[in-house]
Amino acid sequence: MTISNLGFTLLILTMNLCLYSLIGSLIGVRISSKTLLKSAKNANYCTFITLAFSVSCLVYAFVAGDFSIKYVFNHSSLSMDPIYTWVALYAGNEGSLLYIALIISISSFITLFFMPSELNEAEPYIISILSGFLLFFVTVMIFLANPFDTFQNIPKDGRGINPLLAHPGMFSHPPLLMAGLATIIIPFSLVVGMVFTGKFRNDGLDYIRTTSLIIWSILGIGLLLGSWWAYTILGWGGYWVWDPIENVGLMPWLIMTAFIHSIIVQRRRGMFRVWNVILIFLAFVLAQFGMFINRGGPVVSVHSFAASTLGYIFLGFMLFSAIFCLLVFILYSHKIKSDNNVQSFLSRESAFLINNFFLVAITFVTLWGLIFPLISELFAGETVTVGAPYYNSVNGPVILALLFVMGIGPNLSWRNTSKENLISNLVAPLALLSISFILLISFSSKPIISSLSISVIVLVISTIIIEWSKGSYRITKAGTPWFISFIKLIANNRKKYGGYIVHISILLVAMGVIGINFYQIKVDKVLSVGEEVKVGRYIVELIEIDENEYNDRREKIATFLVKNNKNEEIKIMNGNNTFYPSFNMASIRAAIHSNPIEDLYIIPSDFLSNTDMKLIISINPLVWWMWLGGPIFIIGTLISLWPYRTKKG
Repeated sequence: MTISNLGFTLLILTMNLCLYSLIGSLIGVRISSKTLLKSAKNANYCTFITLAFSVSCLVYAFVAGDFSIKYVFNHSSLSMDPIYTWVALYAGNEGSLLYIALIISISSFITLFFMPSELNEAEPYIISILSGFLLFFVTVMIFLANPFDTFQNIPKDGRGINPLLAHPGMFSHPPLLMAGLATIIIPFSLVVGMVFTGKFRNDGLDYIRTTSLIIWSILGIGLLLGSWWAYTILGWGGYWVWDPIENVGLMPWLIMTAFIHSIIVQRRRGMFRVWNVILIFLAFVLAQFGMFINRGGPVVSVHSFAASTLGYIFLGFMLFSAIFCLLVFILYSHKIKSDNNVQSFLSRESAFLINNFFLVAITFVTLWGLIFPLISELFAGETVTVGAPYYNSVNGPVILALLFVMGIGPNLSWRNTSKENLISNLVAPLALLSISFILLISFSSKPIISSLSISVIVLVISTIIIEWSKGSYRITKAGTPWFISFIKLIANNRKKYGGYIVHISILLVAMGVIGINFYQIKVDKVLSVGEEVKVGRYIVELIEIDENEYNDRREKIATFLVKNNKNEEIKIMNGNNTFYPSFNMASIRAAIHSNPIEDLYIIPSDFLSNTDMKLIISINPLVWWMWLGGPIFIIGTLISLWPYRTKKG
């Protein structure tokens, strides 16, 4: 048996396991057969094994250079850097579907294995949903997108990987983004299972929160890594240009952000149950919308796979998902009513609700910008492009309002906040906001919105610092040193203070966005070898231009000497412009000198001759902090997830 036949046979076996698990769990709960239910659960477990071996077959084919398999031929070649052979697995449509199926099976295995006893009654429904979801992907591969399809005549070499994917970001951004979108099925299945049993109460909410937080963080890290990738590879268009594929990853993340915050209120106050069900349904449908757009849907993007009828299969599945969610909500909404209502506008639960409103508003503004060109072309016959100016002008103020609520919310009490507490808690943060705003508009010629944005960040950071200071001070009264008190404070309430650390990471990303959008300096210049140009506090000299010919590409490299105002050398940097004839595609890598204050960013946009070239040089303030936000985001999430030690007795 060939490696391609073995891989495909394992897919067929997986499909049968999914069918058995789906049908067995539904029949088992219907006839109350524990044996059948256990068998159905074991079948779901086995899908992880069959898919792991199937993926191994495809990876082996890539490593061995088996060009008899069409997918291997289309996404690898003998001249390709061997390190990218390992990531070519998910570089195309068929392989990425196989990767997604593996992720679904792994996440299902982990979810079912660690599921708490409170969810035992809902488990059959959870298994059936997980198995049905996996069944869809496996069936699509078997009948429409077989990653093991072969040639009759074996080619000697492959076409090679898309040159824009030959980047270190390929090891992290695509797998995390695809995994994040696919695994939204986990909290979705948990919530639906609890709704079916009429027990969407506090039991099991901690498990839903934990799984949601993990998936939300995976998706968030994937988005940030994608921004970093786009920042270094100019073919993607910049760190964030509201590209359709960026947007379809962002929208579920925003809704999951709302869900994670809202579930806190349900856990503490027995509120927002209906709203939480709506949020997780919306996140799941938007994730399927992302799959549709990314699988050859009608929206053009440099990130999406080639256009094909496969996109409309995913459109059909998205519509099925939406109808399923609507029917579940209509039939079971009477079982998920909240125990309490918001008692006061000046309460923490009210702040959470406003937070949710802004997150949903940003989502729908983004969704409208994405689908409006389709509606215009379909009904008016006009081709319309919705670009970054629309998103920035509409979403910008909403994001600013969201950050403002982020600074106000922690100062409010549950149920109701007295006037005395409100004034006491807000006087310092609002004073710092006012002072920073006055200073910024007094000494800056930039738009008022930039000064207001920075001032709101000051508000949020000051709120967090004051909260930490008060908590640490209470612990120091017992004679504990300040630093130890701070560590104990976080350890004693990891969910709360881990969340604050995540908030800080979001603020750091916001700082980078503000810096590059409002304070950027940009110069377009044609330079000859030996010439220099002054940009801000830097002097950039073009030292040399080299050209290299390879089997699959032509590479031009520019070397720059960067000096300060005193003519002292800072750094020698390289930027390149590589053209791939077989793809008719160019990949431009910027030369970047980064520090906490600003980035010197040099784009070798066009090589005019062996001695002359056109450059785009910019100084991007505070971008370094945007990338620092990633590790802090991970640290905050891990602290929030870290379990408490269970005391015996």
